[in-house]
Amino acid sequence: MFVKVKVNDSTLEVGTVIAYDSINAIWSSAANDNDMVGVIEQAPEQDTETSEWFAKTSFAGATLALADRAIPDEGGELCVVNGRVYVDNTADGCGIIAPLPRGQVSRVANDLVMVHLR
Repeated sequence: MFVKVKVNDSTLEVGTVIAYDSINAIWSSAANDNDMVGVIEQAPEQDTETSEWFAKTSFAGATLALADRAIPDEGGELCVVNGRVYVDNTADGCGIIAPLPRGQVSRVANDLVMVHLR
């Protein structure tokens, strides 16, 4: 499921995890996974009439997110810090990070990794 949402600027990368900022009424990089999160699927585009930025964002299901650090080959509980994902199997995350696919190399910081948001 995806929606085009208003984001804070054009510098948000594909794979950035975002959360709603109710103070500014805009979506921006998520500090954590305490609230509902989405993942940017396409680079933000500027509305020609309003000059506001919008990005196609997934809120459920499989998508690709930026890794904050090395991801264990077995994957695990999806957690968020600074707009990126990592595995913490001691937490109740907001989804899962998929195990390493066949024939792939171990995933490190800044790689796009397959996640399933719930």
